[in-house]
Amino acid sequence: MIRNVLPLLLAIAFSSCAEKSAADISPPIGRLALVIDGNSPDPDDIGATPTMLGLLSKAGLNDRLVHLSHSCDLDPFKNKGKQRIDVPNELRRQKILHELSGKSIELFGPFNNLTTYYNCRTDQQGAVNDLRDAINASTAEDPLWIIEAGEPDVIGYALEASRPSSRQHVHVVSHHPANDNSGDYFTWQQILDFGVSEHQIGDQNVGLQTPTQTWDWARNHSHAGIAYIWDMLAYAEKDGVVKFQTNKFDCSDAGMVFWWITGANRGGNKYSKPSDIKRMLLL
Repeated sequence: MIRNVLPLLLAIAFSSCAEKSAADISPPIGRLALVIDGNSPDPDDIGATPTMLGLLSKAGLNDRLVHLSHSCDLDPFKNKGKQRIDVPNELRRQKILHELSGKSIELFGPFNNLTTYYNCRTDQQGAVNDLRDAINASTAEDPLWIIEAGEPDVIGYALEASRPSSRQHVHVVSHHPANDNSGDYFTWQQILDFGVSEHQIGDQNVGLQTPTQTWDWARNHSHAGIAYIWDMLAYAEKDGVVKFQTNKFDCSDAGMVFWWITGANRGGNKYSKPSDIKRMLLL
């Protein structure tokens, strides 16, 4: 009798989790732009980027993504923190970030409204122009939500080049002052002075920087995209430039996308944990 009941109980529990995640999908109106760094000094975006694209895919929101750029630390050797990156490692980071952006799009796509993706270090103007165009397309009925997963300079240049009348329909989402205050060319106050709406959701490292075994479920997963998320989390953990990621898997920037998917400023989840990410990735 127990053997017969147990599979049913497990199925009910899984169904309940899936229904909960599906009910949590309540994004605001508008489009999404991802501006990430990952090229200095913290490698967390290496794992966070495929996680963000995976979340959008599983939530059925691929068509909302209109911009993706990486390596947005435009002068990575001027880092204001204690940690530093050298030239060979920064070039390596650029390469892996570009590769994983393309691979993640392949695994979780198509993203029909994403024309291409940009390395801000090698094509800064292309990245700025693409983000500018997304800003200029913004209206009250179709705003732009920019996930600030790195330094603010590319966002600043795009806002500076945009139509002033469009900026009021732009939202900038942040989770850490280490990003906000790290610009080499724009202060955070200058970003806000463009008239955008600011959303500070709190440090996502609290819930999403975890021991590596928390993600054991994703290793060699049957879904190639989920297995790839594990691979990139593991790559970042072994990166070695900073010590604070040792023995940690960190997809903290993905917490901002999770917040957006689950309601954004109208009740979105600011306190996501790997279990929440897992539940949505398994939809």
